[in-house]
Amino acid sequence: MPADQRSLEDRLSRHPELHQKIEQLVQLVESGDDNLARADEAERQVIETLRAMGHDALLAWANGRIEQTSRQSSKDPGLRPQGQKNSTGVVPTE
Repeated sequence: MPADQRSLEDRLSRHPELHQKIEQLVQLVESGDDNLARADEAERQVIETLRAMGHDALLAWANGRIEQTSRQSSKDPGLRPQGQKNSTGVVPTE
């Protein structure tokens, strides 16, 4: 089923770290907590949560790209896996 036909809740269930951050934002908005009586403290918490959510979103995106690339490369027999380079460079000669 295409992503846009599933509900947001269904889509977020596949990304629990993002779901948690959105829950934190909603709790912040609905909070009657005296600790958030000042706008600058509420702003700080919103910014902190959004930064963490952005990090989690990019990490999930990168992991998805790794999986997709891995699946594509396993289908193409002409490609061989590449690992991290072990070379530290060429030793200078005199």
